[in-house]
Amino acid sequence: MKKDGNCVAGPILKIEPRVITVRGQMGPVTIPRQDLLQVSQGDSLVFSARSSWADVEGVHLRPRESFWVKLRNGNLITEAPLQVTADALVYKRFLWLKKRYAKAQIVAVDYLRTKPDSDAFDYFTQEAPALLFFYPEFYDRLKGLEGWIPVRLYDAVMAEDDAALKCSSR
Repeated sequence: MKKDGNCVAGPILKIEPRVITVRGQMGPVTIPRQDLLQVSQGDSLVFSARSSWADVEGVHLRPRESFWVKLRNGNLITEAPLQVTADALVYKRFLWLKKRYAKAQIVAVDYLRTKPDSDAFDYFTQEAPALLFFYPEFYDRLKGLEGWIPVRLYDAVMAEDDAALKCSSR
């Protein structure tokens, strides 16, 4: 999604420091990086250029994914929260104890997501799962070594933008 509300759907062909090229329906589309608002794969964000607590609330953490939460006191929390509310993150501490961090205590929230599967890995899982035994990425994912992508969802320094995102129909 671009900042003007237009969306381009398709696989990313090339990422350069200043532009991203996406294979759109009408051919390759080159988008300047400063015009990008969000990039997602399915329902998981890969890039976000806005600060939004609504995005933090909307994340569906998969197994082995978490948040990196930087607090105003300098502490860093690197685990998945028990609950995300409209004004806080709640973490489980000992057996039944919970620790609540109010939004006012939080400087930044990064979504630490797993690296997307390669096209070849997707092909093998769908068309020839028995051959995954011979594919190295299978073992990386089995051991949890697939890699991570941190995506900044909320930054207290930036102006907060919790508006619902919809592609414009131009």
